[in-house]
Amino acid sequence: AYWNYEDNMRFTEEMFSYMFPKLIGTMKVDVKDKEGETHTIDFTAPWPRVTFQELILKDAGIDLSKHTTVESLREAITEKGIKIDGMNHLGLGNLIDHLYKKVSRPKLISPIFLIGHPLELSPLARKNDTNPNIVDRFQLVVATWEVLNAYSELVDPIDQTQRFDAQSSAKDAGDTEAHSKDDEYVESMEYGMPPISGFGMGIDRMVTLLTQQDN
Repeated sequence: AYWNYEDNMRFTEEMFSYMFPKLIGTMKVDVKDKEGETHTIDFTAPWPRVTFQELILKDAGIDLSKHTTVESLREAITEKGIKIDGMNHLGLGNLIDHLYKKVSRPKLISPIFLIGHPLELSPLARKNDTNPNIVDRFQLVVATWEVLNAYSELVDPIDQTQRFDAQSSAKDAGDTEAHSKDDEYVESMEYGMPPISGFGMGIDRMVTLLTQQDN
């Protein structure tokens, strides 16, 4: 309560900075990526922060700010010759996510905070104050693994209802990854919620990385 995603980014860096010397005596660790390749990674903070838009512009040559509809983005992806399975059944947010996982995530080795998630991909996260098309959310990516997800929670019941309605429309249009509605959650929100930030860490994924396992 009364934290935002910036607070949780600082907390994450502080937690790793405390945990690694206690656990293994060093901030440099050999880990495997999802392809089984071994990398020596330095977990010393601070870690870079990079947005979806920056990554995809660099790795695919597509400027997300110029593609505000799923049809426009599909056309741009096709023009670049990028193949994404089931692309025609994905909504805008999930299409951006699949594009990132195709062209960018395999290149992310050292710890990095991925920020600037599309609004459509984050139906439970608070809108950014300066850009309403993105949300206040981050993921920690290490050796191509997403090991942590956190965001400033959306606590506005009107906004939340609109987001759920948009997700339902995407699901009806064939996007099987769209979020389901949760009317009880909205009702509880109507009673009032403080500003809050959620934090979810894949402990199993971190153990996998630190013990150099394949999965």
